Amino acid sequence: MNAPRNPLSIHRIFHPTDFSQDSQVAFVHALKLALVFRAELTIMHVDPDVSPEGFEDFPRIRPTLAQWGLLPESSSKSDVTTLGIRIRKVRALAADAKQAIMHHLTATPTDLMVLATHKHEGFAGWIHHAVAEPVSREMHVTTLFVPSNVAGFVSRTTGETSLHRVLLPISSHPPSQPAIDAATVLVSQLSKPPVTMTLIHAGAEADVEALALPQKADWSWNQLFGKGDPVEWILAAGAEFDVDVIVMATKGQDSLLDMLRGSTTERVLRGARCPLLAIPAPLI
Repeated sequence: MNAPRNPLSIHRIFHPTDFSQDSQVAFVHALKLALVFRAELTIMHVDPDVSPEGFEDFPRIRPTLAQWGLLPESSSKSDVTTLGIRIRKVRALAADAKQAIMHHLTATPTDLMVLATHKHEGFAGWIHHAVAEPVSREMHVTTLFVPSNVAGFVSRTTGETSLHRVLLPISSHPPSQPAIDAATVLVSQLSKPPVTMTLIHAGAEADVEALALPQKADWSWNQLFGKGDPVEWILAAGAEFDVDVIVMATKGQDSLLDMLRGSTTERVLRGARCPLLAIPAPLI
Protein backbone atom coordinates (compact mmCIF):
# COMPACT_ATOMS: atom_id res chain seq x y z
CA MET A 1 0.00 0.00 0.00
CA ASN A 2 0.99 3.64 0.11
CA ALA A 3 3.92 4.93 2.16
CA PRO A 4 3.18 6.44 5.57
CA ARG A 5 1.21 9.66 5.28
CA ASN A 6 2.61 11.16 8.47
CA PRO A 7 6.11 9.69 8.78
CA LEU A 8 8.16 10.00 11.92
CA SER A 9 10.42 12.93 11.05
CA ILE A 10 13.31 13.26 13.49
CA HIS A 11 15.78 16.12 13.18
CA ARG A 12 16.09 17.03 16.85
CA ILE A 13 16.22 14.65 19.83
CA PHE A 14 16.04 15.79 23.44
CA HIS A 15 17.28 13.56 26.26
CA PRO A 16 16.99 14.86 29.85
CA THR A 17 19.13 12.77 32.16
CA ASP A 18 20.60 12.57 35.65
CA PHE A 19 23.59 10.57 34.34
CA SER A 20 22.73 7.66 36.62
CA GLN A 21 23.24 4.02 35.66
CA ASP A 22 19.47 3.70 35.33
CA SER A 23 19.53 6.33 32.57
CA GLN A 24 22.20 4.58 30.47
CA VAL A 25 19.75 2.41 28.53
CA ALA A 26 17.76 5.46 27.48
CA PHE A 27 20.98 7.28 26.56
CA VAL A 28 22.14 4.63 24.09
CA HIS A 29 18.70 4.65 22.46
CA ALA A 30 18.85 8.43 22.08
CA LEU A 31 22.36 8.24 20.63
CA LYS A 32 21.51 5.44 18.21
CA LEU A 33 18.42 7.27 16.96
CA ALA A 34 20.50 10.41 16.44
CA LEU A 35 22.95 8.40 14.34
CA VAL A 36 20.28 6.69 12.26
CA PHE A 37 18.28 9.85 11.59
CA ARG A 38 21.40 12.06 11.42
CA ALA A 39 19.78 14.27 14.00
CA GLU A 40 20.91 16.80 16.57
CA LEU A 41 21.00 15.28 20.04
CA THR A 42 20.61 17.61 23.00
CA ILE A 43 21.46 16.08 26.36
CA MET A 44 20.29 18.03 29.38
CA HIS A 45 21.67 17.41 32.84
CA VAL A 46 18.74 18.04 35.15
CA ASP A 47 19.93 16.89 38.56
CA PRO A 48 20.82 20.02 40.58
CA ASP A 49 22.40 17.96 43.35
CA VAL A 50 25.22 16.68 41.14
CA SER A 51 28.37 18.76 40.88
CA PRO A 52 28.99 20.42 37.50
CA GLU A 53 32.58 19.23 37.60
CA GLY A 54 33.21 16.87 34.73
CA PHE A 55 29.82 17.66 33.21
CA GLU A 56 31.22 17.69 29.68
CA ASP A 57 32.56 14.16 30.15
CA PHE A 58 29.15 12.58 30.69
CA PRO A 59 27.50 10.69 29.29
CA ARG A 60 30.47 9.07 27.56
CA ILE A 61 29.62 9.75 23.92
CA ARG A 62 32.96 9.25 22.20
CA PRO A 63 33.90 6.15 24.22
CA THR A 64 30.46 4.72 23.41
CA LEU A 65 30.89 5.42 19.69
CA ALA A 66 34.38 3.92 19.82
CA GLN A 67 33.01 0.82 21.54
CA TRP A 68 30.47 0.54 18.74
CA GLY A 69 33.31 0.65 16.20
CA LEU A 70 32.28 4.00 14.74
CA LEU A 71 35.21 6.10 16.00
CA PRO A 72 38.85 5.38 16.87
CA GLU A 73 39.79 5.23 20.52
CA SER A 74 41.69 8.53 20.32
CA SER A 75 38.94 10.48 18.57
CA SER A 76 38.28 14.18 19.08
CA LYS A 77 35.01 16.04 19.46
CA SER A 78 35.17 17.13 15.83
CA ASP A 79 35.27 13.48 14.74
CA VAL A 80 31.72 13.02 16.01
CA THR A 81 30.38 15.39 13.35
CA THR A 82 31.78 13.12 10.62
CA LEU A 83 29.06 10.67 11.61
CA GLY A 84 26.40 13.18 10.57
CA ILE A 85 25.22 14.10 14.05
CA ARG A 86 25.61 17.09 16.30
CA ILE A 87 25.79 16.76 20.08
CA ARG A 88 24.74 19.54 22.43
CA LYS A 89 25.14 19.29 26.19
CA VAL A 90 23.24 21.74 28.34
CA ARG A 91 22.96 22.08 32.07
CA ALA A 92 19.58 22.92 33.55
CA LEU A 93 19.48 26.57 34.56
CA ALA A 94 16.30 26.29 36.62
CA ALA A 95 16.26 24.91 40.15
CA ASP A 96 13.98 22.02 39.28
CA ALA A 97 13.57 19.65 36.35
CA LYS A 98 10.08 20.86 35.41
CA GLN A 99 11.11 24.46 34.85
CA ALA A 100 14.29 23.43 33.07
CA ILE A 101 12.60 21.06 30.63
CA MET A 102 9.68 23.40 29.96
CA HIS A 103 12.03 26.31 29.35
CA HIS A 104 14.18 24.30 26.97
CA LEU A 105 11.32 22.82 24.96
CA THR A 106 9.63 26.22 24.69
CA ALA A 107 12.80 27.84 23.36
CA THR A 108 13.92 24.81 21.33
CA PRO A 109 11.11 22.45 20.26
CA THR A 110 12.11 18.85 19.65
CA ASP A 111 10.86 16.06 17.41
CA LEU A 112 11.48 13.31 19.94
CA MET A 113 12.10 13.17 23.68
CA VAL A 114 13.80 10.08 25.13
CA LEU A 115 13.17 9.39 28.82
CA ALA A 116 14.36 6.71 31.21
CA THR A 117 11.67 5.11 33.36
CA HIS A 118 11.75 2.98 36.47
CA LYS A 119 9.51 -0.06 36.85
CA HIS A 120 6.44 0.59 39.01
CA GLU A 121 7.15 4.33 39.04
CA GLY A 122 6.34 5.33 35.47
CA PHE A 123 9.05 7.97 35.25
CA ALA A 124 12.62 8.19 36.47
CA GLY A 125 12.87 9.45 40.03
CA TRP A 126 13.75 13.00 39.03
CA ILE A 127 10.88 13.18 36.53
CA HIS A 128 8.09 12.88 39.04
CA HIS A 129 4.44 13.72 38.51
CA ALA A 130 4.92 17.45 39.00
CA VAL A 131 7.33 17.41 36.06
CA ALA A 132 5.63 14.98 33.69
CA GLU A 133 2.19 16.57 33.93
CA PRO A 134 2.91 20.09 32.64
CA VAL A 135 5.60 18.95 30.18
CA SER A 136 3.36 16.36 28.54
CA ARG A 137 0.24 18.51 28.61
CA GLU A 138 1.75 21.66 27.18
CA MET A 139 4.62 20.43 25.03
CA HIS A 140 2.73 17.76 23.06
CA VAL A 141 5.90 15.87 22.17
CA THR A 142 6.49 12.39 20.81
CA THR A 143 8.27 10.45 23.57
CA LEU A 144 10.23 7.21 23.72
CA PHE A 145 10.04 5.77 27.24
CA VAL A 146 12.88 3.34 27.94
CA PRO A 147 12.60 1.18 31.09
CA SER A 148 15.87 1.03 32.98
CA ASN A 149 15.40 -2.65 33.80
CA VAL A 150 15.34 -3.92 30.20
CA ALA A 151 17.93 -4.13 27.42
CA GLY A 152 15.71 -2.34 24.91
CA PHE A 153 16.23 -2.60 21.15
CA VAL A 154 19.71 -1.00 21.10
CA SER A 155 22.71 -2.93 22.44
CA ARG A 156 24.77 -0.90 24.91
CA THR A 157 27.95 -2.78 23.95
CA THR A 158 27.68 -2.90 20.13
CA GLY A 159 25.07 -0.31 19.17
CA GLU A 160 23.31 -2.92 17.05
CA THR A 161 19.53 -2.85 16.94
CA SER A 162 17.02 -5.64 17.39
CA LEU A 163 13.64 -4.46 16.22
CA HIS A 164 11.72 -7.32 14.68
CA ARG A 165 8.53 -7.55 16.73
CA VAL A 166 6.32 -4.49 17.16
CA LEU A 167 3.07 -4.29 19.10
CA LEU A 168 0.52 -1.68 18.04
CA PRO A 169 -2.55 -1.21 20.26
CA ILE A 170 -5.21 0.31 18.03
CA SER A 171 -8.46 2.12 18.66
CA SER A 172 -10.85 4.56 17.07
CA HIS A 173 -9.97 7.28 19.57
CA PRO A 174 -7.30 8.43 19.49
CA PRO A 175 -6.77 7.51 15.82
CA SER A 176 -4.16 4.80 15.33
CA GLN A 177 -2.79 5.73 11.92
CA PRO A 178 -0.10 8.14 13.25
CA ALA A 179 1.25 5.34 15.46
CA ILE A 180 1.27 2.89 12.54
CA ASP A 181 3.07 5.43 10.36
CA ALA A 182 5.63 6.15 13.06
CA ALA A 183 6.24 2.45 13.69
CA THR A 184 6.72 1.86 9.97
CA VAL A 185 9.36 4.58 9.70
CA LEU A 186 11.12 3.48 12.89
CA VAL A 187 11.35 -0.15 11.81
CA SER A 188 12.35 0.76 8.25
CA GLN A 189 15.27 2.79 9.58
CA LEU A 190 16.43 0.47 12.36
CA SER A 191 15.54 -3.09 11.46
CA LYS A 192 16.31 -5.81 8.99
CA PRO A 193 13.70 -8.40 7.98
CA PRO A 194 11.88 -10.37 9.10
CA VAL A 195 9.50 -8.00 10.87
CA THR A 196 6.21 -8.82 12.55
CA MET A 197 3.78 -5.99 13.24
CA THR A 198 0.97 -7.05 15.55
CA LEU A 199 -2.20 -4.98 15.84
CA ILE A 200 -4.09 -5.57 19.05
CA HIS A 201 -7.70 -4.54 19.58
CA ALA A 202 -8.92 -4.34 23.13
CA GLY A 203 -12.35 -3.04 23.92
CA ALA A 204 -14.11 -1.21 21.08
CA GLU A 205 -12.75 -2.48 17.77
CA ALA A 206 -11.14 -0.03 15.38
CA ASP A 207 -11.91 0.00 11.65
CA VAL A 208 -8.88 -1.91 10.39
CA GLU A 209 -10.00 -1.56 6.79
CA ALA A 210 -9.54 2.19 7.08
CA LEU A 211 -5.91 1.86 8.20
CA ALA A 212 -2.97 2.01 5.79
CA LEU A 213 -0.75 -0.98 6.55
CA PRO A 214 2.42 -0.77 4.42
CA GLN A 215 3.27 -4.05 2.73
CA LYS A 216 6.97 -4.80 2.49
CA ALA A 217 9.04 -7.86 1.74
CA ASP A 218 9.43 -10.08 4.81
CA TRP A 219 6.99 -7.97 6.80
CA SER A 220 3.92 -9.63 8.26
CA TRP A 221 0.85 -8.04 9.87
CA ASN A 222 -1.04 -9.93 12.56
CA GLN A 223 -4.25 -9.03 14.39
CA LEU A 224 -5.37 -9.94 17.89
CA PHE A 225 -8.79 -9.31 19.37
CA GLY A 226 -9.46 -9.13 23.08
CA LYS A 227 -12.24 -8.37 25.51
CA GLY A 228 -11.99 -6.83 28.94
CA ASP A 229 -9.21 -4.70 30.36
CA PRO A 230 -7.13 -3.40 27.42
CA VAL A 231 -4.03 -3.03 29.57
CA GLU A 232 -4.07 -6.71 30.49
CA TRP A 233 -4.39 -7.69 26.85
CA ILE A 234 -1.61 -5.37 25.71
CA LEU A 235 0.82 -6.49 28.39
CA ALA A 236 -0.04 -10.16 27.91
CA ALA A 237 0.51 -9.87 24.16
CA GLY A 238 3.77 -8.02 24.70
CA ALA A 239 5.05 -10.77 26.98
CA GLU A 240 3.79 -13.68 24.86
CA PHE A 241 5.30 -12.37 21.63
CA ASP A 242 8.41 -10.94 23.34
CA VAL A 243 8.00 -7.66 21.47
CA ASP A 244 10.86 -5.21 21.02
CA VAL A 245 8.77 -2.04 21.23
CA ILE A 246 5.19 -0.93 21.80
CA VAL A 247 4.00 1.98 19.67
CA MET A 248 0.72 3.58 20.62
CA ALA A 249 -1.20 6.79 20.01
CA THR A 250 -2.03 9.03 22.95
CA LYS A 251 -4.84 11.50 23.37
CA GLY A 252 -3.25 14.78 22.38
CA GLN A 253 -2.48 17.33 25.05
CA ASP A 254 -4.05 15.27 27.82
CA SER A 255 -2.29 12.04 26.91
CA LEU A 256 0.50 11.88 29.46
CA LEU A 257 -1.52 13.83 32.02
CA ASP A 258 -4.05 11.03 31.74
CA MET A 259 -1.18 8.63 32.28
CA LEU A 260 -0.65 10.06 35.71
CA ARG A 261 -4.29 9.36 36.57
CA GLY A 262 -4.06 5.71 35.66
CA SER A 263 -4.90 5.71 31.95
CA THR A 264 -4.28 2.85 29.54
CA THR A 265 -0.95 4.28 28.38
CA GLU A 266 0.33 4.86 31.91
CA ARG A 267 -0.52 1.36 33.07
CA VAL A 268 1.00 -0.14 29.94
CA LEU A 269 4.14 1.88 30.53
CA ARG A 270 4.46 0.68 34.12
CA GLY A 271 4.08 -2.96 33.17
CA ALA A 272 5.92 -3.00 29.84
CA ARG A 273 9.04 -5.13 29.42
CA CYS A 274 10.24 -3.10 26.45
CA PRO A 275 10.46 0.54 25.31
CA LEU A 276 7.21 2.35 24.55
CA LEU A 277 6.89 5.02 21.87
CA ALA A 278 3.97 7.37 22.57
CA ILE A 279 2.66 9.31 19.57
CA PRO A 280 0.45 12.31 20.42
CA ALA A 281 -2.76 12.55 18.43
CA PRO A 282 -2.88 15.57 16.10
CA LEU A 283 -4.08 18.76 17.74
CA ILE A 284 -7.50 19.89 16.53
